[in-house]
Amino acid sequence: MTTRDELFPGTDPTATAHREFDWSSTSLGPVEQWPAALVSAIRTVLPSEVGMLLWWGNDLVQIFNHAYTPMAGELFPKAVGQRAEDCWHFAWDAIGPLADEALSGTAVHRRRERFLLNRFGYAEETYFTFSYSPIFGGDGGVNGVFVATSDVTQEVLTERRLATLRDLGTVSVTADAGVASVCRAVVARLSENPDDVPFAAAFLGTDDGLAQVASFDTVDGVLRSADLGAVASRVAASAVAETVSVGPTTALVQPLLASSDAPTGVLVTGISEFRRVDEQYRVFLELVAGRITTALTDAHSYAAELRRAEQLEELDADKTRFFENVSHEFRTPLTLMLGPLDAVLSDAAGRLDDRHVRALQSARRSALRLHKLVDILLDVARADAGEMRPHPEPTDAAALIGDAVGLFRDSTDRAGLELTVDTNTGGALLDLDRGMWTHLVMNLMSNAVKFTTEGSIRVVLRCPEETDGTRRLVLEVSDTGPGVPKAERRKIFERFYQVAGVSGRSQEGSGVGLSLVSDIVTALGGTVEVTENVPRGTVFTVEVPATVTTAEPDAVAPTDLVTELGARYVGETEQWRPIGSDEARSTQAPPTDGQRRVLLVEDNADMRRYVTGLLEDQGWHVTATDEVDTALATARATPPDIIVSDIMLPGRSGLSLVDEARSDGRLVRVPIVLVSARTGSAQVIEGLRIGADDYVVKPFQPAEFVARVRVHLELARLREQLLGDAQREISSLRIALDSRSVLSQAVGLIMAQENVGPDRAFEIIAKRSQTDNVKARILAAQVVDDFVRELG
Repeated sequence: MTTRDELFPGTDPTATAHREFDWSSTSLGPVEQWPAALVSAIRTVLPSEVGMLLWWGNDLVQIFNHAYTPMAGELFPKAVGQRAEDCWHFAWDAIGPLADEALSGTAVHRRRERFLLNRFGYAEETYFTFSYSPIFGGDGGVNGVFVATSDVTQEVLTERRLATLRDLGTVSVTADAGVASVCRAVVARLSENPDDVPFAAAFLGTDDGLAQVASFDTVDGVLRSADLGAVASRVAASAVAETVSVGPTTALVQPLLASSDAPTGVLVTGISEFRRVDEQYRVFLELVAGRITTALTDAHSYAAELRRAEQLEELDADKTRFFENVSHEFRTPLTLMLGPLDAVLSDAAGRLDDRHVRALQSARRSALRLHKLVDILLDVARADAGEMRPHPEPTDAAALIGDAVGLFRDSTDRAGLELTVDTNTGGALLDLDRGMWTHLVMNLMSNAVKFTTEGSIRVVLRCPEETDGTRRLVLEVSDTGPGVPKAERRKIFERFYQVAGVSGRSQEGSGVGLSLVSDIVTALGGTVEVTENVPRGTVFTVEVPATVTTAEPDAVAPTDLVTELGARYVGETEQWRPIGSDEARSTQAPPTDGQRRVLLVEDNADMRRYVTGLLEDQGWHVTATDEVDTALATARATPPDIIVSDIMLPGRSGLSLVDEARSDGRLVRVPIVLVSARTGSAQVIEGLRIGADDYVVKPFQPAEFVARVRVHLELARLREQLLGDAQREISSLRIALDSRSVLSQAVGLIMAQENVGPDRAFEIIAKRSQTDNVKARILAAQVVDDFVRELG
């Protein structure tokens, strides 16, 4: 005989409830009378860590272990010893047939079976994986049902909710017109999970308040109730979620954010009547709102990018039109400048002196440079608009490149550079766009001449044949300049990019030459790269597909294209000439007595010669140099009366000159006038801050420029005169004090004794002198003698 204490040992609530239950009130009778088969089954079930349940007898009386108790919820402890049909009456329509099947001797197994169980005071959506196994008696009949079960509700809910969140994450924002369509798309995805979101609605803010833009399964009038409207408005204003009763059910109202932290609308999500809002449920609904917020943010960003792309496209079109119009507007006055200049220069022999001829040549070079800049800007605009297209024609590539490079030989010879040209294409004629190739070569050559101050420039052209029969035209331009740091070798082909700290013959430049090279090479279907020229310098390598062609001799006859374009590029190199024998001879003559001395620092040869002429016309002596270090050495050797310096110079800038001059006692009072082509630039402001006296903006009126230099010369002269007068006064005072040393000593003694100033001390001596009728000098000597005796 087995007692209750023996059959249900342990201190857990489940064991305690089974011990205390009056089993005699059931069809099983007292525990002591239970059959061995039941006792054996109970002793198998109770220790298990898996939820297990026994239904015994015809009325299926319940006995279960402690692992099963949480599944009973608030039905425990009443479920102990209760008939299965009475305990699970609210779901017996689903459970009963399964139990009957087991009682008939057939085992039952189900996975993730859905039941609506009233375990916590409401019909709850649950999922169980279980097996019902018949318990056979000795006579072959079924004595009861053995139930092994696992509650997989949270597992099922989590998978279902994650699937919904994944679907929300796939909502496309690029194909929709705006946030309203995004809201409709995400609400449609929510409608695919009615178990967790039985209804939903999205509201977006408008000028008139909140407006519903999407919903599903909403009863007419429910979401438009006054209470919900007030809650939605409050949530939209505070960005704090609220739970609200909506008709017979409950809803969570959450703020929707978009491109900022300010709410752009609200999301109303219904809460299932078969689930309580526990932590997992609330987190899911918050993640839903978060995914919608992300989609709305993406929609705003996409719309903004579309607007930006449209604006950029319009801007590109406007830029192209602007450059085309400006090019046209510039070319007309340039034509009217270059035509008369060429005519005057061709007829100048014997009629104009050398100075005027040089001035006209300088003006022509500047006009050609402006013409080149106009062409480059127009080409840049065309490249940006995708309108740079080659127009090939039969060409002797070696002759074309050789002619283009040859135009720079005079510039390289004058700069002391060795220019080597090796163009060998095997005599083949190639289909080339002559204009593009001429621009490409001259840009690379101009760049090489500008930055190579010593050494050599080498140009190599080859047209090798590949194994498959195709050809490549390969151009290499190498120099011995300062080189390009490895990290910046791709950047130098970007618009307006210039390598910082790299010195050349000039700091002038628009920063579009190499970017235009890249645009041309891209239009030709090739590549361009820059590498190191060991041991010093750079190598620019251009590779472009080449097509061999045949043509009549006149089709490849030389044209004036190279000469025409070359004048614009070579004319610019003329302005990089260093100080040399071609400068005005008067700059080398020593100044005469009393002649004002001007130190001019300017790297552009034409500008240097022009300014020198303006200053010499005033009778001033001009010493010209083209960089800061030479200028400082010259000024320290013989301080000038004034320094006129450009800001943008090769190597160190004009700001360095100002800074060092103001730290040098020999030059600290020398006036400095800066010249800049950048009005209002930070460099000008910095120059004035560190001690420059004035700045002049290019282009300037000659009379104004001369007048401002003259003002600073006169101010400097006046300042030096006043300082000289002051020094003479100090010297005279020192002599006077030395000759009246006794009187001075007496004044000092009275100041100390009477604690008065010098004027009062002198009045005391004068008054005593008048009273005693004794000369002030004798009285002062007595004061000194008295003091000496007191000390003795």
